[in-house]
Amino acid sequence: MNCSVRKGLALAVLCAALSAPLWGGSEACAAGTGPKSNVVTVYDRQAPVTEKELLAFLDVLPRFRAWAHENREEAHPVLRNGKADFLYSEQAAIWVKSQGWEPVRFFCVMGRMAAAMVIVEEGNDMRGTRPPDMPGVSQKELDLARRHMGAMLKAGGHAPPIRAE
Repeated sequence: MNCSVRKGLALAVLCAALSAPLWGGSEACAAGTGPKSNVVTVYDRQAPVTEKELLAFLDVLPRFRAWAHENREEAHPVLRNGKADFLYSEQAAIWVKSQGWEPVRFFCVMGRMAAAMVIVEEGNDMRGTRPPDMPGVSQKELDLARRHMGAMLKAGGHAPPIRAE
């Protein structure tokens, strides 16, 4: 298995750990899908994830996963117009907003931290070829992933994965 395929599989597995495989959502949206949206992807014009923000995200993540599992929602990285983005439903956006988060930022944090986990798992090399749906990660975000890897894995493991029937 070549390196880019391994990285793609690792990103999928780690995003599944963070967001759970959430199949079944019918109405998908992302940052650039609104009629008057100036944002192309959830990652565009977003500041690096801070430690305070990551800790707040990890507090909400298990509840999001449980809600998503119960409602068979979909949330995962995608490639949109040749750029990494994050797919989520309107219902997921409403739920995230009810938890005090702006949906674009919540899913940006989810995608970037999943990518940072892949990079750490791959030996911290950010120079290699990454899967096309994997966002860029700053050095500060990579450092956060290293420091909080255990908490990230724990927060991502509270809801069982949804199995396709």
